[in-house]
Amino acid sequence: MSYSLVSLFSGAGFLDFGFSENGFKVIWGAELVPYFAEANNYNHQLRYGTADNPVQAVDITTVDPADIPRTTGIIGGPPCQDYSIGNSKSPGVSGERGKLVWDFLDKISRLAPEFFVFENVAALYRTKKHREEALEPLIHQFNELGYEVYFKVLNTLDYGIPQDRSRVFIVGFKKQIIQTLNDSGSDAFQWPVQTYENPKKDFEWPTTGDAVPVLDEYEFIEQMNLPYELTVHSAIGNESEMSNLRNHVYFTPYSERFQTVAEGDVKRKSFKRLHRFRYSPTVAYGNNEVHLHPTLPRRLSVREALRLQSVPDWYAFMDNTPLDKMFKMVSNGVAFKLSSLLAVQIKSVLDNYHAIIAKQPEKTSVH
Repeated sequence: MSYSLVSLFSGAGFLDFGFSENGFKVIWGAELVPYFAEANNYNHQLRYGTADNPVQAVDITTVDPADIPRTTGIIGGPPCQDYSIGNSKSPGVSGERGKLVWDFLDKISRLAPEFFVFENVAALYRTKKHREEALEPLIHQFNELGYEVYFKVLNTLDYGIPQDRSRVFIVGFKKQIIQTLNDSGSDAFQWPVQTYENPKKDFEWPTTGDAVPVLDEYEFIEQMNLPYELTVHSAIGNESEMSNLRNHVYFTPYSERFQTVAEGDVKRKSFKRLHRFRYSPTVAYGNNEVHLHPTLPRRLSVREALRLQSVPDWYAFMDNTPLDKMFKMVSNGVAFKLSSLLAVQIKSVLDNYHAIIAKQPEKTSVH
């Protein structure tokens, strides 16, 4: 079965496409920033050969829920800057962006989808103020609306993605769905199974001083006692492959630091040089944060950043998109592979539920 989807705070679509590639169809979306919405729609056309532009460049707070199509599910990640530890003021739920979590809640309340997915920064849970003022009340309200709510902080590294990126996820299903599955003995929602339990501590990662000669790197790969898929090299190590992909573009080097920062030196606030055989820090380019290629005297390219976000190579930005805009879209997105894994788990719940309902004509689907 395929299920309809509404996307709120859609961004450039990494979360959306994780679902679209796994049995869901985005029928409507809302994204405040026009070039984000444009990139999202462009990739819908690029991937699915459609002329549709499902994502509207609109402020979702001004949209009447009556004007949003009825849908099986709603997904989205309200802007996270007001909760981020990188924001010195970090006003949380009282900030202009922070309070948008309540708009997400309002849309769920009014549209009553069968399920929803809410995503945000890990600080929403890890910072006591944000947890007590936003996260816990939000979960409580979802529960009051009749949803069975599942909450977890997921780190991309645990799922085979070479990036240390933790995010809060809240998944909700109408309680009738979960009750029906429980009554029939079927599995209810399960989080995706982690590939690695504690990869940052379980493996001995090379340090800044452990540089590997370029000519010996493949011999090093054969001998290293690390999961290769968790290394930066696994995503961007083949420069000839990268050069044949779209969006393999980067800012022109301008500073001596592009030459002098040691491989693996990621302790600094900016000009962090990645290590080929470590995972990447959180992809967060912009706001003066610069990540350098492990061995070349330049920043990472847009395509390299996309690779570290596990975004498939078919995804592309239009060639005339400014570099800073492309990097911002990559940084704001959800890791595609993690979105896909969540979509598979959610679709399994819906498939099982609707199969049970189909065998019980006297019952109807949730409303």
